[in-house]
Amino acid sequence: MLTTLLALACASPTPTAPPPSDAAPAPTQVRVALNWYPEPEFGGFYAAKAAGLYERAGLDVEIVPGGPGAPVLELLAAGRTEVAVAAAEDLLVRRARGLDAVAILPGLQDSPAGLLTRAGGATSLADIKGRVAIEQGAPFERFLSAKYGWAGTVEVVPTTGGLGPFAADPALTIQAFITAEPCAAEAQGLAVTFLPAREAGWNPYASVATVRGSEVDAPWVRAFRDATLSGWNAYLEDPAPANALLLAANPQLTPALLTCIVAKQAPFVRGTDGVGAMTAARWEELAAALRSVGQDVKVEGAWKDLGAPSAAPAG
Repeated sequence: MLTTLLALACASPTPTAPPPSDAAPAPTQVRVALNWYPEPEFGGFYAAKAAGLYERAGLDVEIVPGGPGAPVLELLAAGRTEVAVAAAEDLLVRRARGLDAVAILPGLQDSPAGLLTRAGGATSLADIKGRVAIEQGAPFERFLSAKYGWAGTVEVVPTTGGLGPFAADPALTIQAFITAEPCAAEAQGLAVTFLPAREAGWNPYASVATVRGSEVDAPWVRAFRDATLSGWNAYLEDPAPANALLLAANPQLTPALLTCIVAKQAPFVRGTDGVGAMTAARWEELAAALRSVGQDVKVEGAWKDLGAPSAAPAG
């Protein structure tokens, strides 16, 4: 035993050749936590993945699906993800509670939220009467109730998150997202009308990529923003490669459902200001809407304009 230990102690370490000076740097690992299941509302991320845009930008991106109540901003703050994809209103509310997250890119310029009615019924949010299935107490519900004077004219009932009650009761109005319920209802043969929340002045950015404030100036953040922005433009031009990834990641989707959602969603991605744009006026508008229903928010420093995108990496 002593001889063995002496031999190990005296043995010269095996020399390790230095890495070649022109070796490519290891890609930066980036986890992207979604706040919902893989669906077209995240199409830009999947399009960037499908086209290899992240790899060309020196990033190794893992897209992590979410679901109801996914605490993506809390995961970001805890360092368990590098990017959290969240709704703009959630970002402002959590920043008021001390969470440091900064928006760098919205996927949807206009809010996908709204109300869904049967065709032939209400044609505007101001016309809504009767029973409305919506998330009770949420800022969106409080905003609509205050704006349109729902007290005494609208009965707010809990939302089930499914189409069952809506299919069974033609008089029921439900909370909906352009990326989900309208196409699902049409697939069941229901003729419906979607009333977008932006009509009421409720128009938060959606599918917003956020990072920790301490990292917003890191080179990888700019590279990620540029690649994802290119991904959103690619998704608008040809969604097929990304949709193949979505179908593999979410068994609830079908090709027909994807085709319907992509078509309805496209104007919400483009918006008025252009794909991926953010403005101070829009953030202040959202803050005012939230404050109008008694919600504490912190808008200062909530978003950062990273400037014009760099030239796309060579393919």
